[in-house]
Amino acid sequence: MPPTVILIRHGEALHNIDDDWQLRDPVLTDEGVAQCKRLAQELKSKYSFTTEDTLIVVSPFQRTLQTFRHGLGWLQEQGVPVKVRAEWQEVTAHPCDVGLEFAEIAPQWPDLDFSELDPVYPAKTGIYQYSEEVLLQRAHLARSWLFERKEKLVIVVTHSGFLKRTVKGTKYANTEFRTYEFKDKKSASQDYELVQVDAKQPTEQEVATPAL
Repeated sequence: MPPTVILIRHGEALHNIDDDWQLRDPVLTDEGVAQCKRLAQELKSKYSFTTEDTLIVVSPFQRTLQTFRHGLGWLQEQGVPVKVRAEWQEVTAHPCDVGLEFAEIAPQWPDLDFSELDPVYPAKTGIYQYSEEVLLQRAHLARSWLFERKEKLVIVVTHSGFLKRTVKGTKYANTEFRTYEFKDKKSASQDYELVQVDAKQPTEQEVATPAL
């Protein structure tokens, strides 16, 4: 049975303040760190995590790694494993969406598992090209990898641009999280689809009232 999936967007980073896309792999702002600490409290209050059946997956960017540390580090301290995987990186080739070299970033995070990081990272080649067709292919690969996991819960820290291609719904705010289940596949050719299960359900009054 495929896992439940929690998808999280990173906290506010330096390039989010004034859309400065020329910053290379920017870090979180002070507000971004504060958002992540609030995220930790929200997750603790909403979920009961089973350490042996949970996995954390993180994009290799500084802002996602820092979001993990401040928002989910408490789970790692309890024994939840953490994998860093390139398919969850952001989509464009602007400097803000190009990660640091492996030799720069990995030594800063010695307690994380980089063994499955694609060797081509951070090059924007192959499935990491910025084209809509390729992005949808990458999203499919990311979902299929999740579908095959044996854990009961996988938590992913990623980016709004890639989330747009991976699941349906509105744009994620910084540190927003949503919970998904995989839709039953009717055939081998059917795509892996994640369906949000924690969305607010409309009241009877909201259903009856036309939108303005």
